[in-house]
Amino acid sequence: MNPTSLHTEVEQLNDEISRVLANRTLLKHTGRPVVPVPVLASLLMPKLFGERWVEEDRLSAVAAGALYAAFSAHDSIGREASESRQGQLTVLAGDYYSGVHYRILAEMEDIRLIRSLSTSVTEMSERKIRLYEHREGDSPEHLLSYVETIEAGTVSAFLMERGYGSYEAAARHGLTALRLNAEAGILHEGGRTPFLDAFLRSGGVNGKPAAAARILDRCRRFHAGRLIEETATFGNRKGDLVSAIAGIYGITEPASIQTGKKD
Repeated sequence: MNPTSLHTEVEQLNDEISRVLANRTLLKHTGRPVVPVPVLASLLMPKLFGERWVEEDRLSAVAAGALYAAFSAHDSIGREASESRQGQLTVLAGDYYSGVHYRILAEMEDIRLIRSLSTSVTEMSERKIRLYEHREGDSPEHLLSYVETIEAGTVSAFLMERGYGSYEAAARHGLTALRLNAEAGILHEGGRTPFLDAFLRSGGVNGKPAAAARILDRCRRFHAGRLIEETATFGNRKGDLVSAIAGIYGITEPASIQTGKKD
């Protein structure tokens, strides 16, 4: 598959998720459901690299995408006044999208995938809660591992349960690298997130933004390097497709410097 086809596949999955989640009132007041492009590419990774992709895979990917749309809606509430009509409709949108995800899988009678995705949601929520429990001087490694679960847990559950476990590491490392890059950008701009608040309290960081930035960049490059390594092992399918996928995750450095080694 070439890079142009990659983007076409991603757009088609996004359109299908939007159609399944279509609701006139929610569309009017909260807009189109949001599923990040890197998540869509992660769900599609086996197909992008030429694996046999059956109808059950397609429906399962739509269901997982609907679940991510629910995450996006709920996560956006922090930027809305929760007591406002807009905020209330956004909460309802998240609940509605989550319900559609369950309906699709229930109609498929895929109980194992329902259980796996439900477990991933529980684990993701637990890690988000632990961000607020992180105490001053605690190791930053735990926080960095939380990012993997928060960003990629549901994609990982989907890939493993559908029999595409060989693609799980690539998707997980790509989504983690993307999130770490976003957190580093927010830190550079002087902003804060629950993750950054906890990270700055960590041992070895001690409230110093420069120290936090160095660690975040080192970890980001580690995950970026692992993504490149993993995707380059999928048969002989290297070159443009690997580079295009790396670009989707915001990885723009030459592969030669993505060693994953510490500075």
